[in-house]
Amino acid sequence: MDNALRILLMFQQTPELRVTDVARRLGVSRSTAHRLLTTLCGRGLAVQDGRTRAYVPGRTLVDLAHALSRRPDLLGLLRPHLVELCARLGETISAQVFQGPDVVFVDGVEAERVLKAGLRTGAKMPAYAVSGGKAYLAELNTAEVRALYPRGLVKLTSHTPGDFEALEQELAQVRARGYAVNLEGTETGLHAVGAAVHDHAGRAIAALAVSAPAQRLGPERRHEVGASLIQAARSVEAELGSLQ
Repeated sequence: MDNALRILLMFQQTPELRVTDVARRLGVSRSTAHRLLTTLCGRGLAVQDGRTRAYVPGRTLVDLAHALSRRPDLLGLLRPHLVELCARLGETISAQVFQGPDVVFVDGVEAERVLKAGLRTGAKMPAYAVSGGKAYLAELNTAEVRALYPRGLVKLTSHTPGDFEALEQELAQVRARGYAVNLEGTETGLHAVGAAVHDHAGRAIAALAVSAPAQRLGPERRHEVGASLIQAARSVEAELGSLQ
């Protein structure tokens, strides 16, 4: 089941897959990769192109994507909160969404300061390295987190969690206080705080995050910022709920 889901996630990065590609990326034999793809085809989640022999998303998967795209405009709901948080806190604010093991920065408002964190809109980073991603991972159990990173964790800086034990310690702290922090885990001298936004079913679907030079996000300020992010996230969730 896990490998089949991983194949579906691969379609996020490429429009078509071949048996050899799937076997290599999953670390399985060609016969196993072929069997998994055949199973997905049987469920309408993939289909084999008769000309190229490559596999592409099937009608069932396409219909599911269309159904999800018709949900309330999440980015539209997040935008005014980004603007308000930036004005109130005076720091760069970002919105992030989750794509498997990664987060994608989908929107942001940059602080009007000389010394500030820059926008990363459009960037994709490992969830375990950024504050918004940690807020998401904290809602998974240990097995689910490890399944997202079958090859382990790669350190982006000397402060990035480098193993699952260190990451789990951080995630336990996130669960206890309700927000996550990134202390130079992606860039030296940069701190960030993030909180998850949930849908009506209680699933984390996005995150709001504040990024700033480390000297402006010490422990007391991080707590203040975390409380503001949680409040904003709850407001977004209430707006989402009213649109269901």
